[in-house]
Amino acid sequence: MDTALFVGLAHRSALKRRMDVVAHNIANMSTTAFNKERVVFRQHLMDAPGAAATTGGKIAYVMDAGVTRNTDTGSMISSNNPLDVFIKGRGYLSVTASDGQTVYTRNGRMMVDKDGELSLLSGEKVLDDGGQTIQFDEEDTDIHIAPDGAISTNQGEKGRIGLVSFANEQGMKRRGSSLYETDQAPIPPENMTDVSLRAKAFEGSNVNAIESMVEMIDVMRAYERASKNSSGYEDMRKDSLDRLARVQ
Repeated sequence: MDTALFVGLAHRSALKRRMDVVAHNIANMSTTAFNKERVVFRQHLMDAPGAAATTGGKIAYVMDAGVTRNTDTGSMISSNNPLDVFIKGRGYLSVTASDGQTVYTRNGRMMVDKDGELSLLSGEKVLDDGGQTIQFDEEDTDIHIAPDGAISTNQGEKGRIGLVSFANEQGMKRRGSSLYETDQAPIPPENMTDVSLRAKAFEGSNVNAIESMVEMIDVMRAYERASKNSSGYEDMRKDSLDRLARVQ
């Protein structure tokens, strides 16, 4: 393949990948505790066709090196639900996914499900600091969640929400919109600093609508320029071949 066309194709492929991530961010502006993402690219050097090893002729291509997420805390949104919690600091709730695996989230929108257990609105069971589900009785009223995660009702203590944190948040793998899984050992509450809960509130998405729309427009314009450059080069190449054919 022609080198210039190949470089142009790599550029457009990178822009398309970036557009997909920006569009995904915008689609999740209203998703609870969603962290926006950014594509990371790196330069890949290859020997130029026909270049001798001693000349050092290189061609630079752009390559997709992965996605990073912005872990800035989203805005705090107040609610009237005593089970909703906003996590202050870099903590996560421990929950059980539908496949039984323990995963982690900053989504603090909760309810008491049909089994009488504390769960996320999406159905995952919330775990206590011992890794067990938190059970409520029909007689339980006046539910209160303390900053340290302790849950009490008119019937007394019901348990303590399992708050944990991790040394490398970027190493956590997204699972759905606001769940994460990781092989890292969680840092327990006694070793965490500046992490607490605020009841009757939850964390919103940290996607900035205006910034994301501006980024989308920039990517669209860059893609249009790249496409125009590739088309112009292809026209010039065809014209050169036509001229060469007429000379022969």
